[in-house]
Amino acid sequence: MQNPGIPLLRRGTLSKIPAAFAVVIAMVLFSELTLAAKSSSAMDQGGPDKHNSVTVAALKFGTLNWELQTMQAQSFDRNNQFQLQVMPLAGMTATRTALKSGSADVIVADWMWVSRQRDMGDKLQFIPYSLSIGKVVLAKGSHIKSLQDLQGKRIGIAGGPLSKGWLLLRALGLKQGIDLKAATEQQYGAPPLLNASLERGRLDAVVTFWHFAARLEGQGYPVLTDLKAVSKALGMNSDLPMLGYVFHQRWAEENPALVASLQRASAQTKSYLLQHDDAWSTLRPMMQASDEAVFQQLKKEFLAGIPEPLQQQQWVDAQQMFRLLAELGGDKLVGDSRQLDNDTFWRQH
Repeated sequence: MQNPGIPLLRRGTLSKIPAAFAVVIAMVLFSELTLAAKSSSAMDQGGPDKHNSVTVAALKFGTLNWELQTMQAQSFDRNNQFQLQVMPLAGMTATRTALKSGSADVIVADWMWVSRQRDMGDKLQFIPYSLSIGKVVLAKGSHIKSLQDLQGKRIGIAGGPLSKGWLLLRALGLKQGIDLKAATEQQYGAPPLLNASLERGRLDAVVTFWHFAARLEGQGYPVLTDLKAVSKALGMNSDLPMLGYVFHQRWAEENPALVASLQRASAQTKSYLLQHDDAWSTLRPMMQASDEAVFQQLKKEFLAGIPEPLQQQQWVDAQQMFRLLAELGGDKLVGDSRQLDNDTFWRQH
């Protein structure tokens, strides 16, 4: 079949061209034919092509990049028959806009948000990325030992009043007879600013994301509790991944093998990071660890967040957590829905 990308010369044309130039043309034609053959061969062998690319929109300085860079560097994407493209963006709103506009195929978000989007008509789905949620970190020298001791204290909350970590902590407080919203002074802000306020003695505790908690822990700040422990105290018995790779259901239905490949490549990347310390040396510059202790804590917490494949108990726990958070967060958190959408989690058929 004629290759439309290679122009054909009319019969007799070469006889009118100087010999040297004719040789050049012949070499170019041979080169293009060779490349075309190689491309065809790669596709015949199931290698990644432009139709098997996956574009992931990620926060430019976010921890997701640790996985994505390793996935590319070790060719776990190509080994699973797709090519990973990373779209670095400045904020969470930008990543979500990229997904909704179709500029990106995948982002990382929590399943509560996915369920709400589904309720609003945007049929997204989720596969697990991380178990890590966050922690409650105390000021150095703090005498706080329990939720009871938080009463009357100044608490910094990353993510605003609808922070899942804060809502979970409030739920556990109510279970123990304490209304933490009424009994504490809350300060909402960006995680780096809250860390700075804790360090300067302007806060007694912070409820923050795992990687910002790790930076404090690496500097010797004590932890009251982590939010996985809070979830278990509230009756959720499994390790529930809150964060996951999120994509449109229609894209997943059209590309089920691609979704499975992404899931497999993610698992292989995490396994590699678990087994190879030298991989972390490569990542260290982007981790922006202030010293060795902070670096080691960030590494430890990332690896502690590696999820297992979803089981039925996790689905049961997710439904319970949704109802619990919906009760406290209300319409601003979950919209009109009061139960987790059944198709929030992607299932391979």
